[in-house]
Amino acid sequence: MATDQEIQELVHRIEEGRWVKWVQLSVLLALMTGMFVAFVLDPWGWGLYKGLAHPKAMEQAQIGRELSRGNGFSTKMIRPLAYTQFMTNTGSVTTANFPDSYHAPLWPVILAPAFKIVKAWPESLVPFRLPSKDRLQMSTRDYIYVGDRMVSAVAILFFFLSIVLNYFTVRRLFDHTLGIWTVALMLGCNLFWRYSMSGLPQMLMLFFFSGALYALVRASEMHIEGRWPYLWLALVSLLFGLMALTHAITIWAFAGALFFCTCYFKPRLQTALLMAVVFLAVYSPWLARNYYTSGSPVGVSLYTALAGVKGSENMLMRSMDGDASGISFGTFRRKAQTNISEQLGVLFDSFGRGLAAPVFFLGLLHLFKNQMPRSFRWALFSMWIFSVIGMAVFGLDDDGGGGVHANDLNILFIPLFTAYGMAFILVLWSRLEITVRLVRYAFFALIFGVSSLALVNTLNMSTRSPVQWPPYAPPFIAIMRDWTTPEEIITSDVPWAVAWYADRKSLWLPSTIQSFLDLNDYQRMGGKIAGIYLTPFSGNKQLINEIVKGDYKEWSPFILRNVNIKDFPFKSVTSMPLEQQCIFYSDRDRWTERLE
Repeated sequence: MATDQEIQELVHRIEEGRWVKWVQLSVLLALMTGMFVAFVLDPWGWGLYKGLAHPKAMEQAQIGRELSRGNGFSTKMIRPLAYTQFMTNTGSVTTANFPDSYHAPLWPVILAPAFKIVKAWPESLVPFRLPSKDRLQMSTRDYIYVGDRMVSAVAILFFFLSIVLNYFTVRRLFDHTLGIWTVALMLGCNLFWRYSMSGLPQMLMLFFFSGALYALVRASEMHIEGRWPYLWLALVSLLFGLMALTHAITIWAFAGALFFCTCYFKPRLQTALLMAVVFLAVYSPWLARNYYTSGSPVGVSLYTALAGVKGSENMLMRSMDGDASGISFGTFRRKAQTNISEQLGVLFDSFGRGLAAPVFFLGLLHLFKNQMPRSFRWALFSMWIFSVIGMAVFGLDDDGGGGVHANDLNILFIPLFTAYGMAFILVLWSRLEITVRLVRYAFFALIFGVSSLALVNTLNMSTRSPVQWPPYAPPFIAIMRDWTTPEEIITSDVPWAVAWYADRKSLWLPSTIQSFLDLNDYQRMGGKIAGIYLTPFSGNKQLINEIVKGDYKEWSPFILRNVNIKDFPFKSVTSMPLEQQCIFYSDRDRWTERLE
């Protein structure tokens, strides 16, 4: 039987001795594993996982699926503006492997091997039903597509890798204790989990950004020693180049890093040239590819900067003229001012509702004793300022993606902002000279509890719908695969969902009916248009302002089900689940033929 002294020694090892790091590591690993299982597999039926919600997540996922099939960087989701751009450049378009010129390539490239794993995975190891012939085609018997789970699983794995990188960065800047606090607060931040499950590339961006910050810390250490850290600076630019290949808006963050490094490291000119050359060497091949395929080095993605200036991004991408004339600097300035004001108004939400991250800005006024954290905070601030400008120019999309945004860069700064915020809080706490350990534990437990309150609410949330409804009902979208052939095209207000779940080419509903009739009558898409699929994405809106006078105003009779289809090419109509809020206009009765 253990003596009192042996028990005290054991407790000391666990709390402060050589076992403390292993205990902390074991707890964190158990927590990561449990949350991964809960969020992705949801074995207890809590309704935590409902599949992908953001349109751009589905777009990139289906591009990755095409890559896994050997079809190159092609898409089944076709923007009318992209069609016009390709027609202008090449004179002809084939929808067999329609090249994508909107998205950056790296996230789909990362997803492609994961989809190959899905096809090769033994069916007995998968805890949910899969189709027997092609596992990359969604079964109409399942609510959650296996591809959704795989995309989210890959994102969560990069989230975990980012946590590891941020721990080592914070440990070099401060110490082990702050590193553990950063890890704990990252795991308790609901916003990270929402982005992980969304399927957007933010977690891959976070991984590269975390690596770039670690490399920048190492470069700063060498600079303090009086050496020029050209290898670490080259690695910083390399990782930022990979970030740009994940999402081009991160070029603004690189501009902030380049500005800081040029001012901080000497020789300044050589530093700027080195970083710029390495970045361009990584990113320029993608610009050349876009120019070769679409006639523009940035494809149609640059038109997103016109959103809010010449209508919404929805309207821009559905138009077929691509006219960017009549834009003045003053219009852009007003848009940027409005966006910056809106960003600052929701800063607390943008930083995941954590208490420590916003304290970073107060920490800018504190004179840290060590030179490393004292100088590195200005690198973070510089990158964040440039990122805010980038988000102001291009805007945060509003596609109904469950509160996440494809252009969000604030999430990249949460870990290090949290570390600096906690460091400043610890400094203020030490000045109180409170020696009661229980009070200290209670204070920091309060910080963690408030910061993770949103995650607790998510875990306790009761949900009625097992899918992202409205507007997506995956099994009833997948059924259209059986109604059409691979050569046919489905026009829709949610073409990303049709391309992803039905695995069929889908044209985004053109802005005018006449444009649609021209494409349909002359079969200019390289295939026959089989029908029009409309959902609550366009119908679940305010009647006058958003339907009759909104982005889909020409299609409002179709959306409201009061159109006279006597002279329209699609005369067969059927309502679809759920709750008959979706409707499919087709050239013939395809659904009855399927049931016979």
